[in-house]
Amino acid sequence: MNWGDWTPQENVILSIREVLQEALIPDNEIQKNVQQKLNLIQNISDFTYYLLFIISNPNYSEEIRSLSGILLKNNINSVYDSISQEHLSRIRQECLRLLQDPCKDIRISISNVLVMLAKDNLPAWPELIPFLMNSFDASNEFSEIALNTLFKICEELIRNNKADDEIYGVTRKVFPKLNEMLSQEKCTFHHDIIRLVNQFLQEYFMIVKQSLDLGLYLRNVMKHADSDDIEMQKQVSLTFVLYLDNRDESLLPHLHEVILYLLAKTQHKDSEVALQACEFWFTATKLTNCKELLTPYMEKLLPILLKNMKYSDYELSALKDCLGNDSNEKDQSKDIYRYQNKDAGDDECYSDDEDNFNEDVDDCYIGWTLRKCSAASLDGIAVRFRDELLPLLVPYLNEILSHQDYYIKESAILALGAVAEGCMLGLKPFLPYLTNYLINSMNDEHSVIRVITCWTLGRYVGWIINSDPSPHSFFIPVMTVLLKHFVDDNKRVQRAAISAFCIFQETAQCKLIPYIDLILEGFEQGFQRFQYRSLYLLYDAIGALAQSVGNQLSKPEYINKLMPHLMHKFSQCDNYSDDNFIAVLECLSNIIPALEVSFLPYSEMVYWHCLSIITDTIRSSVNYSENPSEYDLPDKEPMNVAHDVLYSMALGLKSHFVKYVMNSNLVCLLYTTMMESMALIRQTSIALYGELIMLCFPYLSGTVSEYIPILIKNLDDKYEGVCNNASWALGKLGSVMGSSIQPYVADILIPFVNILRTPNMNRPMFQTVALSFCIICYVCTDLNVPDIEFILKNCCMLIRNVKDSEEKDLAFRGLCKAVVSNPTFCKDNFMYFCDAVASWNSMRADLKDNIKAILASFKQQCGEENWAVFYQQCPEPLRLRLVSLYGI
Repeated sequence: MNWGDWTPQENVILSIREVLQEALIPDNEIQKNVQQKLNLIQNISDFTYYLLFIISNPNYSEEIRSLSGILLKNNINSVYDSISQEHLSRIRQECLRLLQDPCKDIRISISNVLVMLAKDNLPAWPELIPFLMNSFDASNEFSEIALNTLFKICEELIRNNKADDEIYGVTRKVFPKLNEMLSQEKCTFHHDIIRLVNQFLQEYFMIVKQSLDLGLYLRNVMKHADSDDIEMQKQVSLTFVLYLDNRDESLLPHLHEVILYLLAKTQHKDSEVALQACEFWFTATKLTNCKELLTPYMEKLLPILLKNMKYSDYELSALKDCLGNDSNEKDQSKDIYRYQNKDAGDDECYSDDEDNFNEDVDDCYIGWTLRKCSAASLDGIAVRFRDELLPLLVPYLNEILSHQDYYIKESAILALGAVAEGCMLGLKPFLPYLTNYLINSMNDEHSVIRVITCWTLGRYVGWIINSDPSPHSFFIPVMTVLLKHFVDDNKRVQRAAISAFCIFQETAQCKLIPYIDLILEGFEQGFQRFQYRSLYLLYDAIGALAQSVGNQLSKPEYINKLMPHLMHKFSQCDNYSDDNFIAVLECLSNIIPALEVSFLPYSEMVYWHCLSIITDTIRSSVNYSENPSEYDLPDKEPMNVAHDVLYSMALGLKSHFVKYVMNSNLVCLLYTTMMESMALIRQTSIALYGELIMLCFPYLSGTVSEYIPILIKNLDDKYEGVCNNASWALGKLGSVMGSSIQPYVADILIPFVNILRTPNMNRPMFQTVALSFCIICYVCTDLNVPDIEFILKNCCMLIRNVKDSEEKDLAFRGLCKAVVSNPTFCKDNFMYFCDAVASWNSMRADLKDNIKAILASFKQQCGEENWAVFYQQCPEPLRLRLVSLYGI
């Protein structure tokens, strides 16, 4: 259709107008009919043009025209791909004209159309930005909508994560003009300009820096620092934070003035202004020159931070339902939901990253607040200042730790915990007194005191556990008081006590062994009294105990205290996706390796349950893929955890696990789950298959040719955990198959070599690939490896950091074989081989003789004079190791 030839049909116009007129009537029945009619008339091929015709016609009412604008946006969005470039250009031109319509509602609706048209392909509409800039530069009645349209377009750029060059193209044109407007007193958009620029500074600081004179912009922003407008004060403070976070030098000449401003704003009666200002101190603690920056202001800053660490009215209002004795009240659904979105240790305090805080305040987990930001800032300051902070801090703490206002006392205990990491050394002389103070505070009548005391005790567990040879001084009293408050009358205290006890266990490790019985008694009381959230944390505590004491937990008297409760919870639920059931499964996966064969009485029930979960999930996935309209996509988390449990059973039960494997279709199921789209499932599925290789390879040998290609396909370093397990499994196959793996080696080496070309020496996945590569070198002959010298050098650097083990033994045999087979490696890289073989502490005699022979052969080939030169180039610790281990 030619736009120029297009004329509206009167009957169609009348029909559309009638529908629009009815749409303005606030009646539910009429609105239902309107929607049905709209669905029909939208099928008119030139509906877009009818809407434009109505909007453009001043003879229609403003309400009808405005509603047409709303429909136009939705219509164009739905048929955009079918509009020719010629017609699209005409639509754009008409919309630009309508942006200057006398009716404000029309301008607003057309503004939204322009934003929609621009968001997907702004570079294809080069005249839009200049048009908008010219419009708001005219300072007429249309300037406001032009500027707002421009703001929306810029925000869409960020929201849609556009490419840097597109961002730069817009900011280069727009931001200098905005900066100019910011300096003009008559401009009424100062706040909007600063807010928009801040959005870009947060996401694209360096691009904005190329587009804008940041020094001039900062000076213009500072002109608005004295504004009484709350939102303006927040935006100005945010600008200062962004400049500091990006270490922009243009802040330096104004730093003193900025800091004084933010000291004042951190005390503002509006908590949001104070929080935004406080972000500056939190940001400053991340800078290497933090101490130099803040030292002149610490006497003023420290009391402000301490004062702001008291609970606000806002926080207390959010906590009002959980401050008293609520342990007998059932957890609400929101309590269960909240647990799923947070880490156990973050229940009441702060995090180093505010993004970890949920903004929903229906529960006691109330998000990032001034209190938390102040505590995080104090923590960071303590880490930077260390014990030099104490002369300033201790007088304040002495005063407020015994304050009559228990909320102030609570903030002092929070502060004491906040400085633990940075000031531990200087606080040591006071810690016996402070620890006893905290133990006594656990009996405080106010739950907020008990909650924060748990957290602060957790911050000092390193000293508490190791400070005194006698466990009766602090170890047992702290352990006992935390266990006691597992069954506190307040659920927040319960959770805080369990979280602190998890940290206690992880730090104490084998020192817990004499007290396992006492700990399990505490756990038993928890099973009897806990509800959802506390129960979830108890499962974490059980797992932490198992990891700390290992197979010491497998004694019959301990099994009888622990397992009946866990298995009761396990058998209570038949819904795989129930969060409580998943939590029990995760707990089992953590403790089974420690229980070892003591888990056998429970193993059959758990095994078949896990197999059912995997089978049912696979079946549901197939049903969904074949008929998505009839079936729902299954929740795959239960299947993931089921793999974890089976893997733990393989680790813990060893040969006892094989009977289950041989009498079930587990291996067939793994064939499917090793190709699962969810990386976590592939990761654990492959780990389980690798463990089966070690336990029952004869049973797997007949089908191994079907599984090796799947393992090779999973050698993708973008999925580090999956790649690690796949390479480990292939290494295990190499060790059990020997030269029989030769037909697959060419395909295995391609991803191995690609990964080993650019390894990260500190990441375990690369070490695993290097180990498996060397094992393949050992069991196979005539390997064709591109850049073999370079690959072997990287292998030497990677496997030197591996602890002595069977895998390391086999890998070094392969490394020795490869080095002997590639004599050119020794010319430039022999130092790396020497460094690698010096990493052993204890090795088998035949491997030691093999390495010694290679060293001696290299020395002989060099000749005494060249060897002496080479030997002197070796670092002294390496020379000492070579002499000690090999007499070289």
